[in-house]
Amino acid sequence: MASPVIINDGLLLWSQLLLLWSIAAYGITADPLNEGTARFRWTRWAFLLAFRAALAVGFTYGLSRSVILSAFFLLTTLLQPLLRYRLPMRWLAEFEGVWMFGSMVFSLTIIRHFHFSTQWVTSAISPAQQAALCILASTLLLVVRGGTHIVRGILRKSGTLTSKRTLSDPAHPPTSVASVPVDVAVPAAIEIAAAAEEPVRMTVDAEEYNRGRLIGNLERIVLTIVVAAGSYAALAFLVAAKGVVRSDEFENNRDFTEYFLIGSLSSVLVALCAGMGLRFALIRLWPDLLTLQLQ
Repeated sequence: MASPVIINDGLLLWSQLLLLWSIAAYGITADPLNEGTARFRWTRWAFLLAFRAALAVGFTYGLSRSVILSAFFLLTTLLQPLLRYRLPMRWLAEFEGVWMFGSMVFSLTIIRHFHFSTQWVTSAISPAQQAALCILASTLLLVVRGGTHIVRGILRKSGTLTSKRTLSDPAHPPTSVASVPVDVAVPAAIEIAAAAEEPVRMTVDAEEYNRGRLIGNLERIVLTIVVAAGSYAALAFLVAAKGVVRSDEFENNRDFTEYFLIGSLSSVLVALCAGMGLRFALIRLWPDLLTLQLQ
């Protein structure tokens, strides 16, 4: 077994605050997005938002004894869901990625600039191992709900996240020539316009999206762990197996094919980035943990 890795208290504090922020931002409740909030429970969400902010401030101050860090995480916890809700859905992926990266960089910069150190260190494991576990847990939280926001933003930008509509949808009745009185001549232009206005059948509905979201969450967790362990053969197998399972639907449904491919590739990209970052951290903080990598 290699000798324990020595790290400073500032890096340990940063990893602890990263886990705290991940729990406050993604682990307590889902935030509203700029669509589909007709039945959203705003009162419950406002209460949980206040609870998250209090949690972030209380634990941040308890860990660092710093008013500056506490104020930073208070603003981060409050502004992120509010800005995300006001943002157009086509910019959701960019916003989520930039916010994640910026929060990590700015918090680490503040800690190093003011030389903050953690007030909580357990003796059960080394500080480096504590930091590794905090980064591991926070990464899995980020790839689940944060990854869902990124994938959903990409799907919305590409126009493949659609609702199920059929030709017999009562909300969008088809316009046909039969609705015109028989004794009235129908110009050719009206026939063309009626045909063009006929609703298009769309087969990627809310149920399909919810199933895909659950599969995507599990997929990103598994792929992140696989990439962090360096088992790239298992990575290729998992990605190929997912495509083989749904291959029968590709030939008959172009909408679903585009939705599946864009969603899968986006999900894999998120898992790759998170897995490589996690692997980089584990190599430097707890290299013995990587000896358990999958083969």
